[in-house]
Amino acid sequence: MRSPYFFFRPFVSPHHGWVAFDFTAGAGGSPNVQDYLRCIKEANASSLGGMHPLVIPAKPAWIEQEGLVDSLEPRQAIYVMPPQVLESTATLERCKKLLGHGCHLGIQVTGTDIVRQIPLTSFDHVSLSAAFAHDEMLASDLKYIDDAGFRKIATGVNSHEVYGWLTAKGFELCQSAFLSTRNTASGRQPDLARLKLLKLLSIVERDGDTREIEAIFREEPKLSYNLLRLVNSVAVGARTRISNFAQAIAILGRRQLQRWLQLLIYANNLADGNVPNPLMQTAAARGRLVELLCKSIDLPPGNSELCDNAFMTGLFSLLDVLINLPMTDILKELPLHDDVMVALQSPATGGTLGKLLTIVAHGEAGNFAAAEALLDEFDISPETHAAAQVSALHWAAHINVEKD
Repeated sequence: MRSPYFFFRPFVSPHHGWVAFDFTAGAGGSPNVQDYLRCIKEANASSLGGMHPLVIPAKPAWIEQEGLVDSLEPRQAIYVMPPQVLESTATLERCKKLLGHGCHLGIQVTGTDIVRQIPLTSFDHVSLSAAFAHDEMLASDLKYIDDAGFRKIATGVNSHEVYGWLTAKGFELCQSAFLSTRNTASGRQPDLARLKLLKLLSIVERDGDTREIEAIFREEPKLSYNLLRLVNSVAVGARTRISNFAQAIAILGRRQLQRWLQLLIYANNLADGNVPNPLMQTAAARGRLVELLCKSIDLPPGNSELCDNAFMTGLFSLLDVLINLPMTDILKELPLHDDVMVALQSPATGGTLGKLLTIVAHGEAGNFAAAEALLDEFDISPETHAAAQVSALHWAAHINVEKD
């Protein structure tokens, strides 16, 4: 029997930064503890847990047994159990012991009647769906949870408005699907600074003269500063410091420089002010994941450059959210390859790259059955898919343009 597909999705804090990773099985069957253990080992999921804890939906029996809890360090996971766990004295005692050893344990709250039944000695997190918290939870229940010292996890956060409400109510971990949607209620104007950078990128992509590019950067020192900070964060070893644009071209080459320019579009401080921009890591993870999935499939002859365009497809798929303009308007400014253009305009019907992008988008949104159907179509195994996600998220988590 084939292993189930697993999906990894970031949770974000009230400040938009990644704080945990949802680690859940998809729609194709009910996973057992061995499936999770196999994925942790084969996909190196502990590397994500080493950065931020993995939020794992766990059956009470998994907690009572050895295995899953022993496979990760205490700080690497939050095990969230169904409310039925309250009926098992043995499991609650086991949870109490694990909590005392530094493990993190949560319980799903699906009804207001159980809020005051949750033992403080057995759990330190509570998990609620965003819709339930917003529509059914009483203010007094939320206050009780806060006063008791539980950290609140929100799942199914699908809009910026709901995310804002949740963070105002003290939720510390929120699923991040809402980041991939335009916040039309914000009243934010289109980001013209990023449009200018897109035009600069188009010069690089048509292999424009280096002096022409350097001239633009001299006119825009902030862009140059941000590019160099981004490139130095992940592009080269610690012994090599890239200090000017000409050096960046010489060391990286045009192709890699183009990639860092693509990432720079998402840098937080291109716009006025210093408001955090949570899209950069999400877009970078998309780009890397589409690229890795593309490399894992058998491509027809004559499609060798498809994988070269896969990263750009994933990365640019959130430009409409970033710039706050329709994708069709943004694409008018970019001389992209036809494969990329079609994929961004109509992902579901946009050829190989469009379908790979759709897999990623479905996974982010929790549409696991739809994602799995396309994974099967491409003959991408659960093991390959899981490893690609871990690699992409790990890579994206280390991109940093905000630290000096």
